[in-house]
Amino acid sequence: MRWLGIDAGGTKTAFATYDETLTQLDRFELPTSHYAQAGFDGMEAVLAEGIARAEAAGLLSEQYGIGIGMCGYGEGTASTARIEQIVAKVAGAHPYALVNDVESAWAAGLNLADGIVIIAGTGSIAYGVHGERSLRCGGWDYELGDEGSGGWLGKELLRAFTRQCDGRDPAGPLRSLVRQELELADDFDIIAFAQEHMANRSRISALAPLVSKAAAVGDASAQRILERAATEEAEMVAAIVHGIFDEPDNQAAGSIPVTYVGGTFKAGEAILGPLGAALPRCCRLVAPLHEPELGACLILQKRLGLSL
Repeated sequence: MRWLGIDAGGTKTAFATYDETLTQLDRFELPTSHYAQAGFDGMEAVLAEGIARAEAAGLLSEQYGIGIGMCGYGEGTASTARIEQIVAKVAGAHPYALVNDVESAWAAGLNLADGIVIIAGTGSIAYGVHGERSLRCGGWDYELGDEGSGGWLGKELLRAFTRQCDGRDPAGPLRSLVRQELELADDFDIIAFAQEHMANRSRISALAPLVSKAAAVGDASAQRILERAATEEAEMVAAIVHGIFDEPDNQAAGSIPVTYVGGTFKAGEAILGPLGAALPRCCRLVAPLHEPELGACLILQKRLGLSL
């Protein structure tokens, strides 16, 4: 059996085709299918287009499985029911697994092994598994939380800009980068930008790379933002450790693997370094084993009783 893995995140929807040995054969991206941004009709359209395109490439067998990691799935009774209806429709007769994208990220990042994953992309969430226990933390969305995510970084960037403008913090590269990116004729033009765009998490998340860029050239404000992002992410991990692991304070040092996925981590050591240092003593930071698109396929394979 061949497999179609779908990673439906807040920024994009990635489709990947795998052969019988789970070797990736093809991959492409379409716009986000998150219902809060695309609407439910938009979600269905993106998923249907992606599945049709994958089939048209001729790399899938007649009978194939579909694994879908969906941002926002399971986060509200009404939305969950609607997502399930849409996925059942687009999957047709093919077996499929539909899970939240953080569960898919865990499966891919740790190859279904016990441990914890952090997603920090457009939004943020963490998820851990220990035996039969599982627990998520974060994922309260752009308006209420998503600390350490692209949306959160974008907000913090704009706040840091205002502090540098009026002298509460020393002016650094961050100020000039924001002025250039937003084409501000005057510092106070940031107010009009915020009034127009602050509710649009995709627009604000798109500013997140400026934090990494400013930090890389020594901006102290940007470096502090990344350090705070790492602290927030480590707090989610700590909550999961205490929620599902027995006697967490007595766990051996570095015994619990913690992996990560999402655009925030493109900052590299500027965030991975502080994150590794902020994790509980019993945790160790590890690079993901597989790409997120594979995760829900691994879950489906396990449910079907199949193995390589």
